[in-house]
Amino acid sequence: MDVGRPLRAHATWLAHLRETLYGHGPLTAGMAIADTECELGQWLQRREAAYGHLRAFKELAQIHTRFHRRAAYCLQLVADGRRGEAIAEAEERGELRRLSRLLVSTFHTLQLEAVADPGQRRAFRSLVDVGER
Repeated sequence: MDVGRPLRAHATWLAHLRETLYGHGPLTAGMAIADTECELGQWLQRREAAYGHLRAFKELAQIHTRFHRRAAYCLQLVADGRRGEAIAEAEERGELRRLSRLLVSTFHTLQLEAVADPGQRRAFRSLVDVGER
């Protein structure tokens, strides 16, 4: 099942972060720390009333916040002249990359929990359609 726009938004944001880490983007640590400013953060805020009771939703929100804090840390490393360390964070074994994978995995768990929740029998499409409002 396609998890839709929220995960594509995360992938796009991560690509912009990587561009910045390599010296070709405009993100700053101050911009990255704002986990409610990105599309996924806004999606989480809009869906909290409907899905906030689900364990995976709570975990997803926490992981999302940790991801943004780590991204801000990486951008601060760049600002401090430690670009190599920042890039290592975004590579396959780096903490930033680990958090990104965990975020995606937890989103899939949320999808399963939402479908299985008796109070959420409506189509899951409403959960993943970030484009509305």
